[in-house]
Amino acid sequence: MPSMSRLLIGMILLATLTSSQASVITVDQKGCDFYRIEAAIDSAIPGDIIEVQSGEYFVNLNITTPFLTLQGKDTGEGRPILRAGSSSADIEQSGTGVTEMVVKSGGTAIAIREFGCVVDGFDITGVTWPIPYGSGEHNDLIGNAAIRVYSDLNTISNNTFYGSDLTAIGLWNCSNNKIINNTIKDIPFGYGVELYNSHGNSIEGNLLLHNDWGIEMQRSDSNTIEGNEITDSINDAVRAVKCNFSIISGNTITGSGWESEYEGNGNGISLVGSMGLISDNLIHSNRGHGIYIESIFWNNYPADESYDNLIHRNKIRGNGKDGVRLEKSWQNSLWENNITTNHGDGIRFTFSHNNTVESNKISKNEQGIYLDQSNYTKIANTTITDEEKSSILLWHCKQAAIENCSLHNSSTGILLEESCTGNTLAANDISNSTEGINISGRSSDNSLLSNKIASCQIGITLAQAERNALKANEILQSRRGLVIDPLCRDNAIYGNNISSNGDLVWDEGSNSWDDGAKGNYYGHGDCEDSNRDGICDSPYSIPGGSNVDRYPLAI
Repeated sequence: MPSMSRLLIGMILLATLTSSQASVITVDQKGCDFYRIEAAIDSAIPGDIIEVQSGEYFVNLNITTPFLTLQGKDTGEGRPILRAGSSSADIEQSGTGVTEMVVKSGGTAIAIREFGCVVDGFDITGVTWPIPYGSGEHNDLIGNAAIRVYSDLNTISNNTFYGSDLTAIGLWNCSNNKIINNTIKDIPFGYGVELYNSHGNSIEGNLLLHNDWGIEMQRSDSNTIEGNEITDSINDAVRAVKCNFSIISGNTITGSGWESEYEGNGNGISLVGSMGLISDNLIHSNRGHGIYIESIFWNNYPADESYDNLIHRNKIRGNGKDGVRLEKSWQNSLWENNITTNHGDGIRFTFSHNNTVESNKISKNEQGIYLDQSNYTKIANTTITDEEKSSILLWHCKQAAIENCSLHNSSTGILLEESCTGNTLAANDISNSTEGINISGRSSDNSLLSNKIASCQIGITLAQAERNALKANEILQSRRGLVIDPLCRDNAIYGNNISSNGDLVWDEGSNSWDDGAKGNYYGHGDCEDSNRDGICDSPYSIPGGSNVDRYPLAI
């Protein structure tokens, strides 16, 4: 962040400049104030505008004057082209009495070292490793770039970056800069835009096409990435490492990773040890995950945690892996996203706890939502349809709440496997599945409350399940209502409507079919209720074993 003294100086300078007329300094091969941009910069004072006219210029510019505007102007022969490299030969001593003329190429085209500057309207190219090697910018994370920014409150706008090997725009230890409406394409090494320890910057309305990496931020907080189109990145489109309070919104991100040699790359948006808002993006056809969020651990201890992210109202479709993947991340919220036709799962959490998934639409993935050893998750008011396997799968999870979800046309509506405990499945609407709900693999102490299950092959299956409670559920119009295998015991089943199924129930285990006062409604014709107390006069024998419902419901 800029110091208060620098901000104060900037405000004083800005007030002084607005009270006087800025000079316009022109640059062209002939007939202008200067024919070299370096000379124009050297002559400028704060507030001046350097107007660079059509032509090609070899540059390694160093801007050390604040509030300077470098403006490209098409004077009939196209926009001015800035090509990285010296505009004249450097004189080098190579021995006593001997001199050589050495032309330097590559390096950084423009280095902005003072604040409040503008670079607008150029085509910038030729950025590569400098020759002689080591004669350019520092060998840090960014290295040489078309434009490197070391200062605050600058604007880089309406430029086209092409024909370079290295990063287009790099921000280093600076803040409150704007990168707006630029086109950046075909960078084989480096980044379209790279930020390091740079805060409060805006990257808006840019087109990034076929670059090694799209936009990367490291140790940079409170930045906004909005309204950009990022297409065909060789690796990830947007990546944030150890960044907090980021806003990534309204971007179109597509086609990442298809040329990458690294299996883990090719994500649309990747957050590593970071926190922020991801909203209103269109993320599709990337080779990896649509959105990938993970924490950084060292020796099994968290070093930089990803938590408290809000993933809201994104359209995530057709990605090669999961739509949204969280690993070792917690307290995140996924709201109102549309997630469809991804080749992995719609949403997958691995070792990720206390997350909320609400009001999403998910369809045509492998699993709709897959929780892998992820606890205290809330899934609510979400519609999941046409999944290849399960709408919702929990594997070795505890204390999840799945409520008011609509789950249709998948192999299994809700599947709890591998010792899931203490989970609540309540008021869900499940239909047209092979199995409505399956509780298996030593899963225990789960509650199934007021779910409506219809038109399935099997409404509810219990397999090697213990001490689960099934209360007030409706299982209707299915081939088999409720099926329980011989390894199940101590499950409590009462207050359910199991009528209107082909085979109502089957229980080979040892379970309780009433609570001592009321059992379940089977709709069987031989129920008589002589005292009209709502309980059949005779118990109902459960097929498959020796279990009995002592108080079957008459209505």
